[in-house]
Amino acid sequence: MITVVMDRLLSGSPDQVWAVIDDVERMSEWFAFADRAELIEGSGLGRRQRTHGRWSGKAAEVDQEVTLYEPGGAIGWRHLEERLDGRPAPKFAEEVVFCIRLQEEQGGTRVTMESRQRPASFSKGILIRLVGLWQVRNHMKRSLDRLDRLLPAELSTGVRTG
Repeated sequence: MITVVMDRLLSGSPDQVWAVIDDVERMSEWFAFADRAELIEGSGLGRRQRTHGRWSGKAAEVDQEVTLYEPGGAIGWRHLEERLDGRPAPKFAEEVVFCIRLQEEQGGTRVTMESRQRPASFSKGILIRLVGLWQVRNHMKRSLDRLDRLLPAELSTGVRTG
């Protein structure tokens, strides 16, 4: 499993952060990968959603299922299908899971983003580490930056990666 974790203390309350990250239609405002997002079906745990963006210069779509749903505390999803330019994307990972956890701290909310990928093979794991990880880290950093701008008064501190 290849894991990337990044967190930041943001100025908003957990409820303010949750109001943004739980709304599929708002993903394009803060989630760096998403040019737009749509609800496919459901709500809460089991909700299906689709993000549209660009990956390596190609139009990308990712169908996701919400697998972690704790209102005000955590949301996570796994990738069901990935497409590039309308065709199935090359399968570099057998499993991709992304989650966001919120923890109230003095002065704001600690937002932790975590991406986990289980490579489809040893060689694809090497490619993910060489090429994909910097993109994931960059998307996380930009997502935290965007989320911070959506919240009141700035209070961001440090970023941790692992």
